Amino acid sequence: MPKIDKVKKTINLPSKPEKVKIKKSKIAQKTKPSKSLTKPRSPIHKENTLAYYNCLLEQIANPGNDQVKITKMCHNCKHNKGKVAIAQEECKGKLIKEVAKGYLAFGQSLGRYLQADIVGQVKQLKK
Repeated sequence: MPKIDKVKKTINLPSKPEKVKIKKSKIAQKTKPSKSLTKPRSPIHKENTLAYYNCLLEQIANPGNDQVKITKMCHNCKHNKGKVAIAQEECKGKLIKEVAKGYLAFGQSLGRYLQADIVGQVKQLKK
């Protein structure tokens, strides 16, 4: 038999893509420091929050303030919330006194009616 040399076929495989080197910039990105409170808020700031919101409600409900900016109203309420709180406490005190007077008058008149009814029933029993 004759000698036959086998021919090797070479297959050209696609070459691997070359990696592109990206140069990193030497400039570091600046990070902004976070704003955090070093101390907790004092109780004075939290004291009249309800008065502040009540002041805003009154300002918004007033028809004369249609052309006033909300930021101006907020500023006024922020600086006047102490005065508003004092005025509201005085108003509440007056209302409590009126309710107490009405309650006392109601108790006295109810006592008279009950006493008159009891006295009337006793008189009828004696007859």
